[in-house]
Amino acid sequence: MSGSRRRPEKEAAPRKRAKTCARTRSASCPPAVSPSPDGAAFASLSIRQPSNGYRYSIDAVLLADFASAFCGELVLDLGTGCGVALLLLSRMCPSLRYGVGVEIQEELYEFARANIEENGLGDRLSAVHGDFREKLAGVPSGSFDLVVSNPPYRRVGEGRRNPDPQKEIARHEVACTMPELFRAAGRSLSSTGRFAMVGLPQRLGEMLACAAAERIFPDTLRFVHPYPDRPANLLLFAGSRRKPPEFSVLPPLSVYAEKGRYHPEVERIYQAITPS
Repeated sequence: MSGSRRRPEKEAAPRKRAKTCARTRSASCPPAVSPSPDGAAFASLSIRQPSNGYRYSIDAVLLADFASAFCGELVLDLGTGCGVALLLLSRMCPSLRYGVGVEIQEELYEFARANIEENGLGDRLSAVHGDFREKLAGVPSGSFDLVVSNPPYRRVGEGRRNPDPQKEIARHEVACTMPELFRAAGRSLSSTGRFAMVGLPQRLGEMLACAAAERIFPDTLRFVHPYPDRPANLLLFAGSRRKPPEFSVLPPLSVYAEKGRYHPEVERIYQAITPS
């Protein structure tokens, strides 16, 4: 990428303190298991999130690891939540010059903004409050080398509705459908950019259809299993603006080797984001 490329201008935002939150300094996704003996997977990152309502999970970590292989200078996170995936990509990707996280929920946006500031990453990352289905200041079209998203997994009407509005928006397509997500990603990608997301395996057909509609060529898939002998319950998807020479399905990833112990590859992922 040319060094002359301009980074997106930051959107002016009121400086407000994040509301009551929990601070995470160890491997708290999920909190029941420590990925390493010292539990220091996030030792140098201060990550604030709501004490109630939406709380990030290991999905964001797996997405960041998967997407880091496609990282360029400019990165956009659609539906950034409290900014976890963007923060991790800033650690994993030396090439990342500037990253923007868009979040529609004001409280989560405030957490993302505070997390960026508290970790001293204000010169490389920013958060934008708004609806990514619309054009937003600070999110220029056709500019990003990598767009990532950890979107709601289920359509409205599937599964049980959550009475907590924050969780409902994070889990069901209340504020954004999959076609709208792909449309926003397609609008934001550069001519050589890539889009990476995490979703449900049973929605692969819809992902492929949405990608085709936006001229995003699927190039990499990886199925994620809770245990080696269990069916996949997550899918990592990547597509490119340029047609790839071949379509790759990576070896399956198992999260746990056994109850209470991460699989060695997941331990490797955590260790990779742990400063030596």
